[in-house]
Amino acid sequence: MSTLRAWGLGAVLLALSITQYGCKSDALPEGQVVARVNDDEISIHQLNFAITNTRNRVAANTRESMLDTMIDRQLAVQQALALGLDRRPDVMMRLEEMRLETLATAYAAEMARQLPEPTDEQVASFYRDHPGLFAERRIYRLREVTVPVGTPLLAELKIRLEKPQPMADTLGWLRQKQVGHTEQSVMRPAEELPLDVIDRLVQLQPGQTVTFETPAALILYEVVSTESAPFSWARATPLIRAHLAQEQARAHLRKTFSSLRQQSRIHRNALPAGPERP
Repeated sequence: MSTLRAWGLGAVLLALSITQYGCKSDALPEGQVVARVNDDEISIHQLNFAITNTRNRVAANTRESMLDTMIDRQLAVQQALALGLDRRPDVMMRLEEMRLETLATAYAAEMARQLPEPTDEQVASFYRDHPGLFAERRIYRLREVTVPVGTPLLAELKIRLEKPQPMADTLGWLRQKQVGHTEQSVMRPAEELPLDVIDRLVQLQPGQTVTFETPAALILYEVVSTESAPFSWARATPLIRAHLAQEQARAHLRKTFSSLRQQSRIHRNALPAGPERP
């Protein structure tokens, strides 16, 4: 049953949903059936979809191995239905949540599909405006110091950092004041760092620092060393197009949902007290 484990609970639940909502439909044309599992059929379309969409690429190495996985999955689905697990409240809730998530994702994808592609000028402008990602891309060896939000004296630390100072002085102050923080050495290519950080890092020399905030923490980076690794225009272009398209889609969705909220009747009740998320 190792192939079944590869799919994970989410895939099994999705299979339950498919079975519940239509697997018992009219028989498929013989040429489209790749396997029969008792009274259920697995179509070539299901197999191709699974190969294209599975997150487990190891299981998708061959069509035969993927089909074996789908057969095991269908056997599990049949046994689950025989036990009435599809009527269990927690399973029903998961199935409904997956249905809603799939529909919402499909809507977002459809909205993105209707948007115009980024223009050549937009791509060229992004390439010029962010040399640290492309023409002057580097791989950075950094000393990273993280101070979580809510840590005492965080506000005082921010004031201290308004003036440039060596990382050693900052660490000395943190230790003296017993401010909770973590330290580690990391290696990051430019694209794994926030865009606004890269725009500043590319201007720094070893020993200099940059500070930025996330919703969870204040983070300080000291440049230890860098290695030049530029991206050519040809290599950068498809990456930029994909990034701009994604950002354009996000902005369009934010605007769309803002409009939909204004047009809809939405009433929010007070939430009951519940456990805090970790």
